[in-house]
Amino acid sequence: MTTADPQHARPGRFREAWRGFRRWRWARPFWGGLLTALAGLEIFGTTQMSLSGLSFQMGPTGFLSWLIPTILVACGLLMWFSPQQRMFYAVVASVTALFSLIGVNLGGFFLGLLLGLVGGALGFAWAPGTRSGSADAPPPRDPSLLAVLLVAAGLAATVALAVPAPAPVLAAPPAPAPVLAALPA
Repeated sequence: MTTADPQHARPGRFREAWRGFRRWRWARPFWGGLLTALAGLEIFGTTQMSLSGLSFQMGPTGFLSWLIPTILVACGLLMWFSPQQRMFYAVVASVTALFSLIGVNLGGFFLGLLLGLVGGALGFAWAPGTRSGSADAPPPRDPSLLAVLLVAAGLAATVALAVPAPAPVLAAPPAPAPVLAALPA
């Protein structure tokens, strides 16, 4: 027996698993579901934070801090496992992410809001494609992904620029000098 040809290891097992994952990923809105689920986790994480003992939760006893992330994670997973209804889940995820702006910590301090909106847009824009060529060939690039990313970048820039600058603090006018009146003796 030589070590040049080991019998216990199957060459290409990792490659087979990777090909299977790629086929599964191409058959569904993978990135849209992933970003949507990450938005839910990020928003949930921000509701569990406290800054020097100060915690901030809105809604009746923080109910929205559980409900909104749960909806976003569920929509992300349902985009993966039920891609036929991806448009419905993408719309629900986008509306929920928008509601998180006023419902939960400014949408996870805007990061969860943006992840949810971009994930919903990617889930909505994804379309199943037909595969041609060999099994290793990547699918052709879809220009709609670039369009969605450009729209998301524009939305982020608009939100960043729309925040008003703080008003300058003006000095108060000097108070009039007190007038002392002579009291009759």
